[in-house]
Amino acid sequence: MTTKYILVGVDDTPEAQIALRWAVDAAQQRDLAVRVVRAYLNELDRWPALGMAGYVPPPMPLDGFQEELDHAVQIVRDRLGYDRGSGWLAALDPAHAILTEAGDAEMVVVGTRSRNKMSAAFLGSVATSVAAKAPCPVVVVRGERRTAPVVVGTDGSPDSEEAVGFAFEEAAGSGQPLEVVYCWQPQADHLAPAASTHELLSDWLAESLLTYRDKYPQVKVRSTVLEGRASAQLIALSDTASLVVVGSRGRGGVKGLLLGSVSQSLLHHADSPVAIVRRHRES
Repeated sequence: MTTKYILVGVDDTPEAQIALRWAVDAAQQRDLAVRVVRAYLNELDRWPALGMAGYVPPPMPLDGFQEELDHAVQIVRDRLGYDRGSGWLAALDPAHAILTEAGDAEMVVVGTRSRNKMSAAFLGSVATSVAAKAPCPVVVVRGERRTAPVVVGTDGSPDSEEAVGFAFEEAAGSGQPLEVVYCWQPQADHLAPAASTHELLSDWLAESLLTYRDKYPQVKVRSTVLEGRASAQLIALSDTASLVVVGSRGRGGVKGLLLGSVSQSLLHHADSPVAIVRRHRES
């Protein structure tokens, strides 16, 4: 597929259909195609020659999987045009299948269940793995799209700069306002008064956004400096956000770790879709 595309993983759950709709909307905003992956694990093909005596895994319902994929691709083509929709039925685990196709994607979109024990297990096997390893932005969708501001967390690091650019693009395409948030925690031995530090940070944050404001003049932007842990503040803001955007790692990131603590916390606890933005290959 030569056209640039958004990659979305689907299965037979309602959450996957929500993710598909989110991906189609995003593709329409960005003039991109959508590639759909329907993955399954074929236990029969993988069964060893010497397995459990008397047991053979049941055959997989491949026709059903193909129907689900075809239906999803048709939804894409109905909205975007025939040439803008394609699909792949992959005999792999979902995370592996999505990552296999993510190398040429502009964005990956996956769904997630509500915040409960089942959700934690699902996130551990699919969404967290994809968000940690995909070479492009990953949006983990929770709940239907809502009309609300896009929120992005920044700390001035290169990873968060990528997140800010992504958030401006999303706000411009969706027509939603944008809130750019910087979080800090005063220390006990902090020499400067908290009020003056807050003012300095507010000035820095406003200046750091001037280039983006010039590039996206149609976006209504508010910059905010908050005291407290970034993860807690962004999770609270997610209650009234259409999307929360963060970099894959911030200033506290350690080389070799795949996801920072803020992005991991948001994946598990945010009440809105979350975009994890990794730096571009050429950055």
